[in-house]
Amino acid sequence: MKTKEIGYGGFSIAFMALCSWISIPFSIPFTLQTFGIFFICFLFGGKRGTLFTFAYILTGTIGFPVFSGFRGGISTLMDLTGGYILGLLWCAILLWLTERFWKDNCKWFLVFSVLGLCLCYSFGTLWFLYLNIQSHNVFSIGSVLLMCVFPFIVPDLIKIVFAYVLANRLKPYLMKN
Repeated sequence: MKTKEIGYGGFSIAFMALCSWISIPFSIPFTLQTFGIFFICFLFGGKRGTLFTFAYILTGTIGFPVFSGFRGGISTLMDLTGGYILGLLWCAILLWLTERFWKDNCKWFLVFSVLGLCLCYSFGTLWFLYLNIQSHNVFSIGSVLLMCVFPFIVPDLIKIVFAYVLANRLKPYLMKN
């Protein structure tokens, strides 16, 4: 691995941590984590974006406070919102697998980003439901969607567009170096 790539990885982890720390409390906190994932994947490509996302999650898992609310540790992934954090990795993997379609095409980046977001929502929602069933709480899928997904759809779509625009503007400078 080249020094430049290690620097990109460090930047990505720090950037995603900053994005998660910008948080508005809610049942699932409103953060900029999704913005960070889409920005990193578009700026550095699907493969590096996935590796950097994995490194970010691993950094939080081993205890560094990189998740929302300055939390870290395996317990953060094992709580109700942990599925959404792990869903970010599935989102990045989807972007990696489909990169040849969206690499030079805004429309396809937006399409696959929305599909990745749906994958993240699905994984997180199933995780949320599973943990609630384990603790004998009764939630319907509809109530979980109302609490954990629907409030986030429009903000997350805006974040996807903003991530694309910002990364697209920065890419030429990244390619120079």
